[in-house]
Parts: sequence; C-alpha cells; structure tokens
Amino acid sequence: MSKLVSFLKTQGKGLSLLLTMAIGALVPQAHVFTFLIQYLLMVMLFFAFLDLDFKPRSFQKSVLWVLIANVTVAFVSYFVMKAFDLTLALAAFMTAIAPTAIAAPVIIGFIERDVEYAVTSVILTNIANAIIVPIALPSLLGAEVQISVWQVLRPVLFVMFVPLIFSRLVLLLPAGTQGFIRKGKVTSFPIWLVNLFIISANASNFLRNGSADSISTLAIIALVSLAICVINFGLGALLGGRTHWQEASQSLGQKNLSFVVWIALTFINPLVAMGPMFYILYHHLYNSWSIYQFERRRT
Repeated sequence: MSKLVSFLKTQGKGLSLLLTMAIGALVPQAHVFTFLIQYLLMVMLFFAFLDLDFKPRSFQKSVLWVLIANVTVAFVSYFVMKAFDLTLALAAFMTAIAPTAIAAPVIIGFIERDVEYAVTSVILTNIANAIIVPIALPSLLGAEVQISVWQVLRPVLFVMFVPLIFSRLVLLLPAGTQGFIRKGKVTSFPIWLVNLFIISANASNFLRNGSADSISTLAIIALVSLAICVINFGLGALLGGRTHWQEASQSLGQKNLSFVVWIALTFINPLVAMGPMFYILYHHLYNSWSIYQFERRRT
C-alpha cells in the first residue's frame, strides 16, 4: 500500500495529465469552449504571480544564460525544421520559446535547492518572451498568414500583465484578506486540467477534419517536442555549473506551456499547439522521476 501511495505522489500529476488529454481527444465537440482558455489562463497566472518576489541579491549570472539559451534553442529549432515543413518549424518554435514555468520554484523547493534562482528565471523569461514572441511571430508565420506585431502583442500583454497587476494590488490588502485569496491557489491544477481538456478537444477536432498528413505530422511533432525537452534539461544543467545545475536545468526545462498553447491556438492552428502539449507530458514525467529519485536518496 505504501508503494502505491508513493507512486501516486510522484506520478499522479503526470497520469492525470495523460488521462485528461485522452478524454479531451475523445470529446472533440468540446472545442466550442476554446474561448475560455484565455480567461482560465489569466486566473492561473494571477494565483501564480501572488508568490513572485524578485530580490536582486538572488540574481545569478547563469540565469541570463538560461534566457539566452531559451531564445536560441527556439530560433535554431525553427530554422532547422523549416527546411522540412513550416508547421513543424512553428510547433518547434512555440514549444522551445515557452518561458520558465511558474511551478519551477515549487519543484526546486521539493528537491531542496535554491528557490530564488528559479523565481528570478520565471520573472526574467516570462517578461522577455512576452515581448519577443509577438515581435517575432508575424515574420515566422511566412506569407501564408499575415498578422501585425500589435495583433499579437496586445492580447499577450493583456493576458500576462493584467493578472500580474492584480496580484501586486492584492499585496496591499490586509493579511487576512490576502490569506483568504491565496486559498484559491488550490484550484490552479484543476483549472489547468480543464484547459488541457479543451485544448485536447480542439486538437482532436482539427485532426478529424484535417487530412491524413496531419496525423503523420503529429507523430513527428511529438518526437521534435521530446528532443527539445531533452536538450533543454541537459543544456540547462551545463549552464548552471556545479553549484546551480539543478536550478538551471529546471529553469530551462520546465516551461510555461499554457501561455504558448494559447498563442498557437489564437494565431496559428491546433496542430502547432500539439508541440507544447506533448512537452507538458514529457516535463511532468521528468519532474515526477526527479522527485522520486530525490525521495529515494533521502530515505
């Protein structure tokens, strides 16, 4: 029984994500709720931003290298895959450009490493990429889709910075009120599962109405996403050096994928969004394994 409990603690989230994606794929009709993704994402970001506390003294030089690697891997992936197919290139770019996940400091805390390092990476990469993606995307889309920088930048800034502003305003409230609001954080993972269900349904609907080529492209996207995941966690470990290899690995490897999935669905197509979706599964499985290894060493 204890082994089952231990397994569920380390693998539970990964399994629930996989199950949610499978159910969403079986209910393509739920794609009609795609408009909710933006607002559910804003709620998740609001609760996540409540815990952000940027302290200049916690800044590490290698965090800058994490940001540079984040952007470099994204553009290199795009240009490599563009030689084969534009959809693959866009899926690779949207997967790799995703900033550090808000949950990265939580994982770092689980394995008892420097949480402030991950917090700094979250702030730096999320702000930088919220600006980089809207500027780069119009030119990366090619002649097939014509959109302006402002068309992308305006909703991205709205989704990213409105929750950030409201989270800062909450800090001005009495401690008791802040505590009450923070209790809502327990809804973040269920909300993400709802989002994941809708995204899976959207992708399933797209594939069912598409061609057979979409299915083969999907398989390649899954492999490309896996390759990017391996590269990110490995490269991050190298950039962090001996003192911060786990922090840098987590900061580059664990990504805020809900952000890029929303952008892909809004401005490109559901097939491109599948790149980040596969990555969601990969990085959660890796994190579950990391926590399991840490707990095993400690016992």
